[in-house]
Amino acid sequence: MSYLTLIFDQLRAHKGRSALLLLTVLIAFFVFGMLGTLYFSMNSGSDEVASMRLIMTNQAGMTTPLPMAYRQKIQAIAGVKEVGYATWLGSYYQDRRQAVLTFAVEPATWLRQHPDMALSEEDAARFLRQKNGLLVSEALARKFNWKVGDSIPLGSILYEPPAGEPSWRYQVSGIYVSKDSGGGRNYMITHYDYLNENRQFWRDTTGAFMVTAQPGVKIDELGSRIDAYFAQSEARTLSATDRAFHMDFFAQFGDILFLIKCVVGSAFASLLLIVSSTAALTIRQRTRDLAVLKVVGFHRRQIMALVLGEILLLTFAGGLLGLGGAALFNAALTGAIPEYLPDIVMPWPVVLQSLLIMMLLGLVAACLPVLLALRTRPVQAFSIEN
Repeated sequence: MSYLTLIFDQLRAHKGRSALLLLTVLIAFFVFGMLGTLYFSMNSGSDEVASMRLIMTNQAGMTTPLPMAYRQKIQAIAGVKEVGYATWLGSYYQDRRQAVLTFAVEPATWLRQHPDMALSEEDAARFLRQKNGLLVSEALARKFNWKVGDSIPLGSILYEPPAGEPSWRYQVSGIYVSKDSGGGRNYMITHYDYLNENRQFWRDTTGAFMVTAQPGVKIDELGSRIDAYFAQSEARTLSATDRAFHMDFFAQFGDILFLIKCVVGSAFASLLLIVSSTAALTIRQRTRDLAVLKVVGFHRRQIMALVLGEILLLTFAGGLLGLGGAALFNAALTGAIPEYLPDIVMPWPVVLQSLLIMMLLGLVAACLPVLLALRTRPVQAFSIEN
């Protein structure tokens, strides 16, 4: 009779308890799979690119534009390699409740500053040619069933459409896929000139400048120099790295990363207590079975292997099922609302962290049950049973 057979026999002997324990572990890793993926997405990405790019906005806030004349002044500051710009359009498709993140940009500069956007040369060239062209993420195109060449009407909560038009008309020039390790943000970009020529207010302004630093230039120091340059201007600036900018944006809703850590930590602390106490109770109820195994010749290491194997089997089975469920849930959720969520399902770092947690959880939770099993004496066990 193999160890695995003995382990399965013991689990089947307490089917209800084993099933509940498996479900508890499954739920814990399901939650970890969802929150861990979100944490990874918020706290990762293309460091090589983001660390060399500044996002510069008005000190008064993101909704207050900056003069386009700032571009040449920024370009003249030592250490600046290239300056791009972007304006949020406040776009929606068909219904105001169906917002789609869209930016009006200088096309060529944006593509150079965002090498994580993977698209064909044909799509890139078409986008550069078409003044009302639109580059769409693959997830958004899949949700709305858009194809290259489609004419897309978009509304805006900020800008009235061109005179005589019911909506802003765009042509899908291409579809891109993000190579960002943190999951590509699903958005669209169009030409700034098309917006600027047809909007009724805020002409020749932009919501933000994207500044790329020259090699060897410290990006934080460059941001400080830029802000100091415009400190006496009517429109003061606030510069931050790409990563810091997005973290500050999420911070408006509270310290999300800290909350995720708290929830995950509490879940696994509770899980450890549940698994350890339940396994210990099971061992105490199987005192006679363990005594029989010792009588027929099982050594201490073999007893320890049986108890440890049972706990690790439950931990890994529940953990893997939970991760699988989280991956399916993430895929369904990002597919349903790609305009709000990054295009990420289950990153490998989260999977590797989960496997390590499963191993540590199983080993720590097994300490008390293994100790109780090793201390079982056949004579005492049979006398208690009798």
